[in-house]
Amino acid sequence: MALRIIITAPAHSFLMETLTQHGYEVMYEPAISYDALSKIIDTATGLVVTTRLKIDQSIINAATQLKWIGRIGSGMELIDTEFAASKNIQCMSSPEGNCTTVGEHALGLLLSLMNRIHSSYAEIKNGQWIRDANRADELTGKTVGIIGFGNTGGAFAKVLSGFNVKILAHDIYKTNFDTAQIKQASLQEIQEQANVISLHLPLTELTHHYANDSFFNACVQKPYFLSTCRGVVTNTDALLKALQNQLV
Repeated sequence: MALRIIITAPAHSFLMETLTQHGYEVMYEPAISYDALSKIIDTATGLVVTTRLKIDQSIINAATQLKWIGRIGSGMELIDTEFAASKNIQCMSSPEGNCTTVGEHALGLLLSLMNRIHSSYAEIKNGQWIRDANRADELTGKTVGIIGFGNTGGAFAKVLSGFNVKILAHDIYKTNFDTAQIKQASLQEIQEQANVISLHLPLTELTHHYANDSFFNACVQKPYFLSTCRGVVTNTDALLKALQNQLV
């Protein structure tokens, strides 16, 4: 009898084809509900998820044959990884899968902010031509601070390499990654020197509301602030206050 894998989210056909070629029975259920998954999870050896379903202790307890959980993407916050490990279930993610897209997206956000593209477009749609207030701020010559220098932070640095910028990168889990263009830096150095600060952090207990009042109050250069993290890595109230006080 073939080992069964349940895929609970939209996925490229290559994944199903490859698993089938390796002898697995694939159940492709991209719209399956939590309750429906609970009823069939005991038949699965492998489970593929995104962020649509919470894989909690109840699901894991019901998964009597489960050997692994694969996450399409990077964030693991909806999977109880500690409890899964206690059941000898291996959990893995694919953070490199969309890192280039995230890096390019962050650059797009930054260029839109610095060139007032979104705001001036909205004004022009309303018949307004406000020239001086929409003059661009050049990225060339700026100092860019990247907090979290993993897959997406590194991808952002890579797409910035074509610009004449100084990159300061901070990561509590990595050291000795300096290059000709990238300087390893402390959080304080980034807050004091960076004209742009971009967050590339996973959501954990340590990073929940990482960008809070004290974070923004320590920013000296009134930086452009970007975050491609989970929303709650930034404290929204603190960000609004920082905007109102012209700290960012």
